[in-house]
Amino acid sequence: MVPRIFVAAGLAVTATSVGALVARDYRQWKALGEGGIPWGLRGWLRVTRLRSTMGDPLGVSHFDRGQEHPLIRDLPVRSGTRPVVAPHPVPHRQRNENAAPEMLAELTEIFDRELNRRTDVEEQQSTFERHHPALYAPSLVDRGESPTGEVAHFHRPQGSMHLHLNPSDARTVVERGWAELHGLSGSMVPASYVLVYSPRDREDLNAVTRILEATLDWATGKRTMG
Repeated sequence: MVPRIFVAAGLAVTATSVGALVARDYRQWKALGEGGIPWGLRGWLRVTRLRSTMGDPLGVSHFDRGQEHPLIRDLPVRSGTRPVVAPHPVPHRQRNENAAPEMLAELTEIFDRELNRRTDVEEQQSTFERHHPALYAPSLVDRGESPTGEVAHFHRPQGSMHLHLNPSDARTVVERGWAELHGLSGSMVPASYVLVYSPRDREDLNAVTRILEATLDWATGKRTMG
């Protein structure tokens, strides 16, 4: 029989180790910034419970092919490896390869341009994030594609974007390395809701701009897919 003193010591070491892991995870979660869940201990506990429900971020084989927007059909494969994405579903953020300040400025201009040239797109506070302005397409609600109509927003200072894509486009964009599904896609957010990675250079910026334009075309019904 193991002496009680050793059992007690072992439990104390285990509790200390678990406590250190929990504290580190909480600090890492808070470092991601505020998202759609209250930023504090209660929010972290809720996010921790949600982690058990997360799906495969690259699992897009259930989306049909053949309905891709031309801008997506010709999209190149992203160079290099995918960035590291935090394991927390909210806020859903990449942890490295963040966009340079000049890229963030250009993303702001791109979003403003799309808002100004599309009369059927509106800007409101993000329903999902609550801390970022987002682009909305009311026609998405009319078609039953979305409960809110939210289509796109980007994260500061990371430069990544959340987009509600046409499902066929989502499959291509993920398979070619530009994005991954949100961990809660199909439950708390639409099934084809993705995180588009931050642009690293001009080539990346051109690609994510094409993805945004294709998404807004689909959301506003500007083009019949196929």
